[in-house]
Amino acid sequence: MKRIVATKILFVLTASTLLLTERSHIANVYRSQGTTALRALAYKGISFTFDPSLASEVRPETIPASTEGKPSDIWPEHSGFTLVGYPRAQSLPENDPHIRVFSPGKFREAFAIATKEYAKSLVQPAQAEDWTIDFDSEVRDLKSLLAAKPAKANLNRFLVRLRQDNGCGPSMPFLPMWEACQAFIARPRYVKFRNGVGVLFLTQMNVSETSQVTNRGLEYAFQGITNDGQSYIYAEFSVAAPFLPKGDEPAVQAWNQKNYLLSHKSPQYQKYVRPIVAKLEALPSEQFKPNLTLLEALISSMEVQTK
Repeated sequence: MKRIVATKILFVLTASTLLLTERSHIANVYRSQGTTALRALAYKGISFTFDPSLASEVRPETIPASTEGKPSDIWPEHSGFTLVGYPRAQSLPENDPHIRVFSPGKFREAFAIATKEYAKSLVQPAQAEDWTIDFDSEVRDLKSLLAAKPAKANLNRFLVRLRQDNGCGPSMPFLPMWEACQAFIARPRYVKFRNGVGVLFLTQMNVSETSQVTNRGLEYAFQGITNDGQSYIYAEFSVAAPFLPKGDEPAVQAWNQKNYLLSHKSPQYQKYVRPIVAKLEALPSEQFKPNLTLLEALISSMEVQTK
């Protein structure tokens, strides 16, 4: 009995030590950035804090529902947050917010409406694909991933077993359903925020064709869900690694012109990507721009209150 009690005490102390160590590390990062005061934002029940080195301010907005077009164009009315002055990855339009918070139920309703509208445009409406099935798969797969939390070494195998082959190779569950391939998955990190959990990871969204990995495309992406399942959180933050090209160099353009027809799953592209992923994995958080720890702290501070 004493051994069991001692083990439990040791587990609690170890967990507390890890938590304090992480908080201490974040505090050290803030001091190294020359800032100690975080800024706070609250909008329609959604709140988080952010380091001022990331953005001078965060602009919240209510984004209208979109129920027409391709699956990548569909979403319900939702809240979006733009880090003013923070760059966007090359795959994102200039006015897209960096963070979005959706209701999964309303998101599914938007897909149901879009499916019906799309069917009206077909000669044989009964053959229209039901986009709600794809939406349900993304949510279900994210929940399965967050429940299992596979280790980094097993993540790709887990995703291959979990998800249908989309022609891109292993990919994280992702909403909105962008028409893009995740060129790779690096530095996956399961993150608890105040009332939920999600996963952060480095990737590059290659739209329509294979391209070289660059700082214009590299991003730290997040997909998460609240504990009650009532809110889904999306984020995409452009980040830069010191060893990657900017993206507009002649050598990059020449590489893309030569290799754009390669499949993401092809041995040639995977041979190119693997050493880049290894370097991204080994690079300390503080050597990215911005420091990845600051983005992790922002996500960890989020709270979504649902009615």
